[in-house]
Amino acid sequence: MRKLHVAAAICSVLIGKGVLAQEAAGIDLGGFELYPSLGVGLSHDSNVIRSEDNEIDSWASTVIPELVLVNNYGLNQIQVGYRLTRADYFESTDDDYTDHLFFADAAFDLNVRNRLSLTANYEDGHDARGTSFSIGRGEELSSPDTYKNSSVSGTYSYGALTSKGRIDLTAGYSTVDYDIDTDEYRSRDRNTTNLASTFYYQVMPATDLTFDVIYNDIEYDFALDPTAPLDSEETRLLVGVEWESTAQTTGYAKIGNRKKDFKAEGRENFSGLDWTIGVTWTPLTYSIVDVSAFTNTNETNGEGDFIETTTYLATWEHEWLERVSTTVRTSYSEDKYTGGSDRKDENMALGLSLNYQMQRNVLVQLGYDYDERDSNRNAIDFDRSVFSLSMRVTL
Repeated sequence: MRKLHVAAAICSVLIGKGVLAQEAAGIDLGGFELYPSLGVGLSHDSNVIRSEDNEIDSWASTVIPELVLVNNYGLNQIQVGYRLTRADYFESTDDDYTDHLFFADAAFDLNVRNRLSLTANYEDGHDARGTSFSIGRGEELSSPDTYKNSSVSGTYSYGALTSKGRIDLTAGYSTVDYDIDTDEYRSRDRNTTNLASTFYYQVMPATDLTFDVIYNDIEYDFALDPTAPLDSEETRLLVGVEWESTAQTTGYAKIGNRKKDFKAEGRENFSGLDWTIGVTWTPLTYSIVDVSAFTNTNETNGEGDFIETTTYLATWEHEWLERVSTTVRTSYSEDKYTGGSDRKDENMALGLSLNYQMQRNVLVQLGYDYDERDSNRNAIDFDRSVFSLSMRVTL
């Protein structure tokens, strides 16, 4: 399940670009440019394990070094990178973690009508205690819930960007493997195969009609009940529009049908409305507003067959002075658990940051984040505040 706790990701404060982010300088390695960066931060978390009754407050330090190799030739680009994230909680060492992320992307402009993009990622990461499968019982774990996640995908695009019609064809594969080796935790490990296509038909110079077909095949490695595995197939059919009506506004809106069919007869299938919308508004050259909303069917985190989710997001970035800007982020989501469960969660998050571009290559941020969950399972309600001070340095 995708998490929406803005406050949960301390590193997002460290590596976020913000309005004032400047283009970093690189080191010439003969064909490739090396872009190193370092993020450091100090934060105070009022409820580390997101608990209603067993709150743990702690200061934490975060260090995020990153290396990115970039090769540009013509309109083509290859990028390979590595990021390490280390967090130490001064009053709660059980929550310390070290994450590793390896990533690679390639974009090839073969000719005016043919384009190809490839991406691959490998993450040795974690779910913080009190999130995902340990919601409401983070104290039962003695360390963060670590996992390995790998994914590859590719998109082939046919048709000139100025043509009346064009199409994107995408294929991908991803795996998630949690490190805890009990049956309960092994039952979360899964593989997902993704196939998708989007057809664009230009109806005006800056407006396209879109037609999306998306297919996901989700297979679990282990089932607690062999007669009722969580394996399923998801199909999405969407029709919509993408536009850039003025220099100030771009956006998209799509609506259609989503189906989730379980391979086990005893599981509860789903067929219903699917929609997504997003608008980017730039009323001033130094102010940007992003608003988006969407529905989703997320994999269960231990209760029910799956989770129906509706999410609303908004971000406002504004540059007040040449070196000073602010970022405001907010999100709200509703989670409805289906298949033998009546659980409903409401999640809300708010984030504020003051960004100061001390030098071209030094960004300092002062942040405050708040998130909460209100559920009809009172035991998993929580609220949490995080204050942070961070710095990101590039060449």
